Amino acid sequence: MDTNEMIDRYVNEVGQRLPRKTRADIELELRSLLLDTIEERSGGEPTPKIAAEVLREFGHPEGIAAQYRPEESLIGPKLFPVYKVVIAITLTIIGVLHLIGWGFVLWQGSGAGFVDKVLSFIFSFGRSAIINAGIVTLIFAVIERVAGDSLELPEKQEGVWDPFDLPPVQDPDRISRSELVVGIFFTVAFIAWLNFFPDWFGGADFGGEGSGIFVLVTAEFLALIPWFTASLLLEVLLKTAVLIQGRWNRVTRWLEIGTSLFSLYVTYRVFSLEQISTVPFFTTGAKAVLAIVLLIGVLEIIGKLIRLLLGRPFKPHTFIKSKLA
Repeated sequence: MDTNEMIDRYVNEVGQRLPRKTRADIELELRSLLLDTIEERSGGEPTPKIAAEVLREFGHPEGIAAQYRPEESLIGPKLFPVYKVVIAITLTIIGVLHLIGWGFVLWQGSGAGFVDKVLSFIFSFGRSAIINAGIVTLIFAVIERVAGDSLELPEKQEGVWDPFDLPPVQDPDRISRSELVVGIFFTVAFIAWLNFFPDWFGGADFGGEGSGIFVLVTAEFLALIPWFTASLLLEVLLKTAVLIQGRWNRVTRWLEIGTSLFSLYVTYRVFSLEQISTVPFFTTGAKAVLAIVLLIGVLEIIGKLIRLLLGRPFKPHTFIKSKLA
């Protein structure tokens, strides 16, 4: 890693912790300050070792970002990263519980008053989300007022980070918490649909005497619902673990490959069914789509395996540079 790349990584790590509207200006200012400091320290010949020394003196990226965030806030910069994680987990749990409860209500009511129940679910979820988010915010605000000054920022922890270990600017292991939360929510919603309303895999006929919802999938397909559920639950558990951890790592990447393999196995079981739909045309179309899904899934797993085995397993040159710095 050369000097410029090290600075890019450091500035990017700081920027990721700042509001979008001020991020670009602060990154420009910080980059200029770092370049001037390194230039002065090196006498015009900057080296990665000198750059690493300067970055250590500046401090951990989280500490630098905290200095640029407004001091007058309900949740201060020391607690805000933890606060975001707790809020995300709280809202996810509330959403899951509401979906399960909503599924039971619809199941027992045989689909009667569907629109009213959907509106009631949305209102109940919104009310619970606001109340619980407010409670969490209040708790963190009290902690901020009572113990905020005594909390340690990352830059006060000596020797816990190394500039040579900064993740790249285009870091594939960085997560988007909002995307994970949304993904978990809708996956759980799909699980509820699979298990509470399996007969709704079809269409609607309201024109005749026997109007209502009719099933387009076969009993063999419905028998695979437990396998679908297991696959989706593994995905939810993995995403939840990554959300709590804050980023992907080698262990969760291997677990991701394991869940993907299991998902492909379930997909193959559907593909191997003689009849997927009660309508032959739909069976043909579904098998064509599933064949493409299987091919893409296999290619994605191969790509992930190559990255894990050959991409970033261990970097001796980075390790050596780090120890020499």
